[in-house]
Amino acid sequence: MKNESESEIRTVVESRGNWCPPTPLMDLTKAWRTAKVGDVIELRATEPDIEKDVRAWAKKSGNSVVGVTKEKNYTRLVVRIGRVVRRRGMGVKGMPAVKTNVNIPDQTKVTPKAKLQLFIMGGFPFGLRTLEPGWRWTTSMKPIMKTDTCEVRHVGYVISGAMGFSMSDGKKLDVGPGDAFDVPPGHDAWTVGEAPVVFIDLIGAAEHATATESAT
Repeated sequence: MKNESESEIRTVVESRGNWCPPTPLMDLTKAWRTAKVGDVIELRATEPDIEKDVRAWAKKSGNSVVGVTKEKNYTRLVVRIGRVVRRRGMGVKGMPAVKTNVNIPDQTKVTPKAKLQLFIMGGFPFGLRTLEPGWRWTTSMKPIMKTDTCEVRHVGYVISGAMGFSMSDGKKLDVGPGDAFDVPPGHDAWTVGEAPVVFIDLIGAAEHATATESAT
């Protein structure tokens, strides 16, 4: 059954096939940056927990989920914009100063040998990832994402443990505690040693900074 907001939809965000969270949320956030109060956005995503993610995002960003439809292979979510992003700066109009605690994530996602604790601050998602020893993208995530390499950009900061990346062009990168990294789409990744890898995935903030710079 069609939602009454369907006739008002101005932007359709296509994120089907993006199984590496928080990518669908980032796609939605990009559309939000150019929206006006009252606009309606439809997100189409195959990520299993996307409804929970979008409802948490909407609650913290001042927007509203006004429709959810479960299609055969994906979910359609309709969001009405109630708060808009500033063109300049990192803030959001009308939003107060807030904080969160890493022990209280908005969502926790578990995949083979890995855990992602997802946080939403000011409408922008970021993650705290924990990878168990022996984790490798090609064995743990490739069967889920069904692509030859990880097609998501990862900007992060390593808290503990060590891991390696191998890019499609053959270049490699090793990171450990205290290292910040920016790895483009098209890579494999793996843990190094017997200790878990814990890192902050800051891609939401990085993507927002890029958009802010281009708008100035």
